[in-house]
Amino acid sequence: NLRPPGRIRKVDAECRLFQEKWTNDFFFVEVKGKPVCLVCGEALAVMKKANLEHHYSTKHAKLDELKGQMRVDKVNALRRSLEAQQAAFIRPSSDRENITRASFVVSELIAKKLKPHAEGEFVKEYVSLSRRTVADRITDMAQNIEKTLRDTARDFEYFSLACDETTDITNTAQLAIFVRGIPTKFEIKEELLSFQAMHGTSKGEDLFSQVVVAMNNFELPFEKLSGIATDGAPAMVGTQKGLTALVKKEMSRLGLDPSDIVVCHCVIHQESLCAHSLKLNNVMKTVVSTINFIKSRGLNNRQFKELLSELESEYGDLVYHCEVRWLSRSNMLERFYTLREEVKHFMEMKGKPVMELSDGKFLSDLAFMVDITKHLSELNIKLQGPNQLVSSLLSNVKIFEVKLRLWQEQLERGNTVHFPTLQEQKPDVMTEYAGECAKLVQAFDERFHDVKNIQRELDMFATPFNVQPSDVPDKFQMEIIELQNNNELKAKYNNLSLLDFYKLYVSAEDFPILRRHALKFASLFGTTYCCEQFFSKLTLAKTRFRSRLTDPNLENQLRVASSSLPADIRCLSKEKQFQPSH
Repeated sequence: NLRPPGRIRKVDAECRLFQEKWTNDFFFVEVKGKPVCLVCGEALAVMKKANLEHHYSTKHAKLDELKGQMRVDKVNALRRSLEAQQAAFIRPSSDRENITRASFVVSELIAKKLKPHAEGEFVKEYVSLSRRTVADRITDMAQNIEKTLRDTARDFEYFSLACDETTDITNTAQLAIFVRGIPTKFEIKEELLSFQAMHGTSKGEDLFSQVVVAMNNFELPFEKLSGIATDGAPAMVGTQKGLTALVKKEMSRLGLDPSDIVVCHCVIHQESLCAHSLKLNNVMKTVVSTINFIKSRGLNNRQFKELLSELESEYGDLVYHCEVRWLSRSNMLERFYTLREEVKHFMEMKGKPVMELSDGKFLSDLAFMVDITKHLSELNIKLQGPNQLVSSLLSNVKIFEVKLRLWQEQLERGNTVHFPTLQEQKPDVMTEYAGECAKLVQAFDERFHDVKNIQRELDMFATPFNVQPSDVPDKFQMEIIELQNNNELKAKYNNLSLLDFYKLYVSAEDFPILRRHALKFASLFGTTYCCEQFFSKLTLAKTRFRSRLTDPNLENQLRVASSSLPADIRCLSKEKQFQPSH
């Protein structure tokens, strides 16, 4: 049959659209309007299912062996490989756009390194990087990150907040609010939500107002709020007018159940408070005063270093102790113990003999403190880091409590196997040290008593195969039974990370209640570590040389410096009109 004149068939006019399912079915993706094979890289002329299927079945049929998650993983790996190849051939659209992009890249580095905006001056003759330009670029990137976070937050099934307060170099109270959100795919995001200077009062009502403003700014509803982590300050946890109390009142006002909120006192902070129950004050007093005598006087410090060099000592100096930084106590005691003979010799040279360094009981006390603070520091390190699950944090605490009880029993019997430094001193009596372990046991039990209120919910989340169905709430019982009696799922649970197990195998169709429960408890902050890490950046960004940095510029720089969400520099560069530096 001949087509009538003027009715010539055009493929482009048929408006064939690429369908996402073809990627998984036939290993094809769309590139510039053409279907491209992820396996061999061949581009087909026509966007037609039959063509893609024919190419796949004739050239890559062996890929039919890949099923389920293994097929998805293969597709993702090939997609990343193709994107890397394409990136290698991308060329700048113009020199002007390239220069603008360079100004964003350098400004981003300045923000991430927390440097003054004037740091861009050294490349001024090549790109537009005056102090004002750097500030503008950082503002643009911060706003772009905010937009990305706002878009990301819309997909959160649950989110929790971490709130902490500090004072900057100008004695201004600064409130940091971080969000930890989780979408249906169990991909945790921890990001700065808001950073506000509290120029007036910083009572619970003031903190609550800032939290509400931040939640509204990012369109985060109270219905999805799963918990709040704080440092335990009265303004945060006061029973009537503290931040957490006001949040619960607001939930009641909105018709929500305030008991659904999990309020968490930072686990790291509580561990540090427990450590302060150690009462060997004679050790700390002697060690700190001796180190201060040596290090606070320049001449003494230089002479002590020279002595260590002459004696070919393993270490070149002592370590200061800072109450705010808990780990410094362990490092200080260990270094002091190692250099005790050198310290003793130096202090005698200075006419300030430390009599305790010749006392066997004091040296045994010091040795015990070296060992126990090292154990505490190892726990502290395990509790640090981003994206930690509350269940993992509290599991580490529970493990440490069991160790403490063991150490107490062993020391009562004179066994120092887990206290190697104390073992060197060979003390005659160790009941006092067993008593110190008992004090720590009591402190941990009291500090973490509230956690036991959510232990059942945590067990259902972290160890669902170990809970008794009769011990869980009624709405979970049928799903728990189904889960526990599925041997295939049990095998997956034992071989995958907890979040991957829920993400891939606990489906919303088969286990809707358990999956929602897992999303909620995966979204919880267990510490304010993100805030403390952020405050470390604050001390670098706002110094006595940059104390006049405005609040908006400070927040923008810190957002760029701390965010895991990259700014879309390519898009921002295209929006900007190039201006040569002048």
